Amino acid sequence: MKNSILLILCVLLTQCDIFWECDGVLPKAVPLTGNQLKTNGYYYQFPNTHVVRPYFLYDNGMLLDAGGSATTLEEMDAYIMKNYIRDNWHKKNKYVWGVLFIDNNNIRIHRLNQDYPHRENVREGIILNDTTFQLTQYTSGNNVSERNEIYHFREFYPKPDSTNKYIK
Repeated sequence: MKNSILLILCVLLTQCDIFWECDGVLPKAVPLTGNQLKTNGYYYQFPNTHVVRPYFLYDNGMLLDAGGSATTLEEMDAYIMKNYIRDNWHKKNKYVWGVLFIDNNNIRIHRLNQDYPHRENVREGIILNDTTFQLTQYTSGNNVSERNEIYHFREFYPKPDSTNKYIK
């Protein structure tokens, strides 16, 4: 009887959303097919704050948001070399990872919010050419907002490794 009660308590306590919020779940990464976008570097945008915002896209369907606060591409390159190539910072943080889907000229990026609760968010847009894409919509939970984020390609080597323990 004690074992049954203990088992029931363990099951109840491990259930998400009953006693606490749990991390969202990302879809499984699927290798990219086709050559709609280059993957031998990163895509960046300069939003209104004039801070570089880089995404690494991988042929295995993963995405790495390198973040950072660089104001030039050269500063961003140095930031990536230090934090992602030498220190492997991305191996310790699951919120920089995402999953990427490309269907014809459409792009969809799934990531987890960094703010608690860590729910999935989706950015969607269109591929303009093999070095440029535009994200036009952001969805988090029931909230949908329009975006106009244009990302341009920059060749970069060595690229951070996409092997991680967070996305399979």
